[in-house]
Amino acid sequence: MATYKPLEYLEHLKKIVPDLSDQINNIKDTYENKLWHQLTKQIEMIIISPQLLEKKELFNFYTNFIRDFENKLRPLSLVEICIAIARQFDTDESRKFIDTISQKVKKDKSAYILTLSYMANMNLRSGVAEQLQDCKKTLELAKEELQGVTGLDTIVYSSFYRVSTDYHMAKSQASEFYKNALMYLSYCKLETISQEEQASLAYNLCIAALVGEDVYGFGDLIANPILKALEGSQHNWLIAFLKAFNIGDIQQFEGLMSQHRDIISTQTAITNNMQKLRQKISILSLLELAFRTPSDKRSISFGKIAQATKLPLGEIEHLLMKSLSLGLIKGSIDQTVEIIHITWVTPRILDLNQINSMSNRIAEWTEKAKTSLRLVENDTVDLVA
Repeated sequence: MATYKPLEYLEHLKKIVPDLSDQINNIKDTYENKLWHQLTKQIEMIIISPQLLEKKELFNFYTNFIRDFENKLRPLSLVEICIAIARQFDTDESRKFIDTISQKVKKDKSAYILTLSYMANMNLRSGVAEQLQDCKKTLELAKEELQGVTGLDTIVYSSFYRVSTDYHMAKSQASEFYKNALMYLSYCKLETISQEEQASLAYNLCIAALVGEDVYGFGDLIANPILKALEGSQHNWLIAFLKAFNIGDIQQFEGLMSQHRDIISTQTAITNNMQKLRQKISILSLLELAFRTPSDKRSISFGKIAQATKLPLGEIEHLLMKSLSLGLIKGSIDQTVEIIHITWVTPRILDLNQINSMSNRIAEWTEKAKTSLRLVENDTVDLVA
């Protein structure tokens, strides 16, 4: 491969892609004037042109031109440019190229983490089992770099959480997939994701929420606009499912199971975990009962819990022990009289009905406080002459 000095290469490039001559001339002027920020923007535009990709000229553009002044560019911008250039290579070559760049930008957190996320993604895309382990190690390194750091560019967070989401999906780790996918969505503009990908992600999030071992909060997902991708689709029933679980509505859950039994029977992730799902909605029913019970009245009988959860009385103690061990509630069980004294319930994102319930309770508490104040004022002996 022939090598050129920067300006010589630009002249050579105009011969290869004459359609881009005007852009190349602008780049030449900006380079000569050392306007690095403006030059960065011009490079970002030209490297996405199909002509350079078709002519397989992207790497030559980097080697003969960009490399001359790469230390003048913002490190994160350099990485974004090189990731675009890496499209020219196959998976292995692409990973090696970005690895080389990562060593050059290692002192810059944003740029370095972005290179790690990209390399982890390439490991994941390779489809080779050994490289799946490399993906995990690279993600762990990126996570270490992120610890205690705030205020990085959005693309750094979105790239990391996107690859983490895909990794946990590949490993069938529902809970971790759920957490990382929600983090990815919090840093990514929804309009940048295709409709097809939105629908797929929304579906997988719903399934992960339902079957995830330690997922007992659905408010984040229910409030996320990603679910709109399922509206009107064959998976629209999942939204109603989530809402039923969110408030522990067992009656609604049973109704939905009956109403959609044909399509549910094809969902192996659900049919294979039916026992876990029934236990989860029972726990969520308990949480809802505790939430709606005023804090000064949370000595709840096993009988009342059995009525709310539709479980036999003999299974309530096991349900309570499970909820306590998961850290979803705190309190103590009085086995003699079959009562649990709940002192704390895990916080949740509330729907409108739950917010209204809390509002009513605050109003009741306010009125009680006013009544107590009036009693104190009326019964206090006037000690002032």
